[in-house]
Order: sequence, then C-alpha cells, then structure tokens
Amino acid sequence: MRIPCRATIGAVIVAVSAVASFDDECDRSGGNLLQSFAQARRAEKYAWQSGRGNFPNFAVAEANGPFNLSETLSWSWHHPKGRFHTLTWGTVLDHQLNVYLSAADGLRKFDVDGQLLWEHHTLPAILMNAPAIYQGSIFASDTLGGVRALSMSTGKLLWHSNLSMPIGEDNGFTMVHEGVVFTAAGWRDPSPMGPANHMVKALNASDGQILWTYEPDAPVWNFLPLFPDRDTFVFQDMTGRVYRLSLQGKLLWKAGGKPGTWTDGGAALGNGMVYAVNNNNPPKQLMFHSEHSPGTLSAYDLNGTLKWKITTPRPPNNAPAIGKVQGWSGLSVILPICKQVMQGATCEVQAYDANTGGLRWVFHGPKQTGPLQAGDFEGMVDRTTSGVRPACLPNGWSAPSISSDGTVFVGNENGPMFALRDADGDGRVVGNDEVSSFDAKAAFSGSASPAIGNNLLAVASCDTLFVFKG
Repeated sequence: MRIPCRATIGAVIVAVSAVASFDDECDRSGGNLLQSFAQARRAEKYAWQSGRGNFPNFAVAEANGPFNLSETLSWSWHHPKGRFHTLTWGTVLDHQLNVYLSAADGLRKFDVDGQLLWEHHTLPAILMNAPAIYQGSIFASDTLGGVRALSMSTGKLLWHSNLSMPIGEDNGFTMVHEGVVFTAAGWRDPSPMGPANHMVKALNASDGQILWTYEPDAPVWNFLPLFPDRDTFVFQDMTGRVYRLSLQGKLLWKAGGKPGTWTDGGAALGNGMVYAVNNNNPPKQLMFHSEHSPGTLSAYDLNGTLKWKITTPRPPNNAPAIGKVQGWSGLSVILPICKQVMQGATCEVQAYDANTGGLRWVFHGPKQTGPLQAGDFEGMVDRTTSGVRPACLPNGWSAPSISSDGTVFVGNENGPMFALRDADGDGRVVGNDEVSSFDAKAAFSGSASPAIGNNLLAVASCDTLFVFKG
C-alpha cells in the first residue's frame, strides 16, 4: 500500500499496520513519522488487553502475579457511597499498568497506585460485560443495546452505536480484533434458559458502524469470542456448540453441543485447539439435581474435528484457561466446575492434560455457606436504590487466568480469591506453598478474569476492585 505524502496524521495512523512501501518523497519526509508511530505502538503493548487477556495466548500472561495474596494487597476501590451501590465486573491493563474497570454504572480508569483518573457513567444503561482496549480506545456494551468507544486517555466518548435491540444481563466479554468489535445482542425468548442473546454483532472499531450480524443455532450466554489467527474467530453457544467464522461473518464450521442444555461456561483457545463446555442435563433438570450434575469438556482442532471429550463430575459453568502450569509438562486445561447458588455445594478447579483430557490435579474449593453467594443478600437494598440489578448471581468461579510462572488465579463465589499451583506435581493442590487466598467477602462474576501485569494482579469481585502488587 502506498501513502501519499499529503496524508494526514490520522490517515497515517489508520494505515500504518498495512504499509508496505512509500514513494521517495514520503521516505524522506514521512517515513520518520511512520517509524516513530510504529515504535510507539510496539512500546504500548497492553499488559491485559481484554477481559481474557491478549491475542493469541488468551488467559495466559507474559508476566507473573503476586502469589501471596493476603500479604500483597496494594489498594482497592468500591463505589464512594458504599461497596454495594454498583456491581463491578471486568478489568484490563494498559502498557503503564493503568487499570480499567467495567461496572454496572459505567467505566473507570485508575493509575497503577489507585488514583481515579476518569469515570464515564452509563445509567440507566447497565454495563454487564468485561471491556477491551485497542489502539487508544476502550470498548463496552450495555443492556439497552448500546456499544461505545471511549478515549483511554480522557474517558471522552468517541462514538456510540445503538443496535436497536437489548443486550442481555449475562456476564460476557466485549472483544476487539483487527479493527472489529464483537458483541452479543438480541436478548429475547426462547432459549433453554429463558431470555438470551440470539445474535452476534460485529462493528467497525473506528466509527461503530454495524458490519454484519450472525445468528447461531442456539443463543449465546456469557458471549466470549476468541481469535486463533488474524482472520477468524471462535465462540460457543449455550449448548456447547462451537463455531468458527471469518472476521467478515462467514461460517467456516460448527461442531458439538447438546441441544436443549445451558451452561454459564464459554470456549477457550490453546494448543492449536478449541475447548468447549456443556452441561449434560437441561436447565429444568439441573435445578433439581445435586451439585454432582455432570457436564462435558470437549476439544476440537481448528478444523472442527473432535479430538477428545471427558465427563466432568460437576457443572462446567465457566470458560477454561489453557497454559503451562507448575509441576506439569506441556499444556493443561484449567476448568472451574461448580453448581452455583446452591447452599452447601462444593466448587472445584480441575486441571486436564490439554492433549488427552487426562486429569492432572484437583483443587477442592469452599462450600457455599449462605442461601445466596457471598455479598448478594447483603447488598440488595443499596443496589436497588442505586438503579442497578439487586444481585450479582454470578458463576461459581470467576474465569481463571494463568501467570507466566504457571500459577492459576481464580475467584470463588464464597469470597476467596485464590492463587493455585501443584508445585510438586502430586495431583493435589494443598498447603501454604500451593494455595494462597484473599477474602474479598463477595462472589466474582464470570467476566471477572484476573488481569495480570508485571508483578501485579487486578481483579474485581461483584462489588470491589482489588489490586495486588508483588
């Protein structure tokens, strides 16, 4: 692509990634500008670009987070009227480790030491999803069917696109890739779980124009698109069926799933495969089953061929993470399993061999002690008076994240944030050398994937942002 010397700075910025050559005059006068801009973009590689981290190794950090959580809390934030006056969801980190937080009432930016830099309010539109940052902007969707882009530096609204249809109150992920914003929309009946998002929407990241709409065979829940390369993306619907589409919205393949079922879980990428989850029983049956209702974890290659599947002993109600973990060679699938909102039910985290599905280790988490998840009953009145939904009612676990040293970070519905590692490889995660925790006194939403920077961990419970520094 050739850029004329009269190109504006804005045009240069938009085109810089596609530049292959310049005319001689631009080589002399504009080349330095392009080179400086490209170098600046490389220097600004974000530490945790979306609610599930960075392309292509989603949910796996290039840095370590602090293991001893109880000793490394640096700062926290909750609504100034009190912790229950909003619901907090996903976190992302830029190249300076500034923290961006999505909450029911809007978006906020904090510096690495906890100073509030800006806030953008959205009520009566409620944010439910984790945001994403991309080329100087932050993107989020809301329950009134709006998708917006803000300046990362100032919080100023850059554009707002009204999809003319609501976006559901589940906890998904707004994602951006190669200039395209992805969101779920079309909240309506029917589905195995009542109202749900029936459509996937793609928007132009520069101006918010709708590019295309795709309707999968079953609605999506906690929508999580992931990108195996620069040209395609994958996601699963609520039944566990996996789809691979081009960035132009063309279906390449779909596979798996169990019709009539519902899961709070999502897909994961890694090891050259797509991993999907589903529950084995319909939602109405799940309501009357014990905490041991089984599910399925399935692994597909990038052509949609099933490579293996295993039965999980509890419902797989969140997205896995695929990465290298301590004490084990190769890659592992980290899967939280739990029947949430069930008093007395135990939640576990299981690790499987990413190539075979063989069980590697198990962490037995706490039981849900109250009739609702931690912090939900206590905050109903304050949330209602503040105009947000009265309860979080999240997944049993947050989405897990893996640091570069193989530590797994994941939050539990009963309040603890855990750092986990099977350092001795004995298949059990126990003891002070392998388990660290911090009591957040509230559950964690499914979109609350811990964001990992350089010796820093940022994660939101359902009411408070916590930042740990090593």
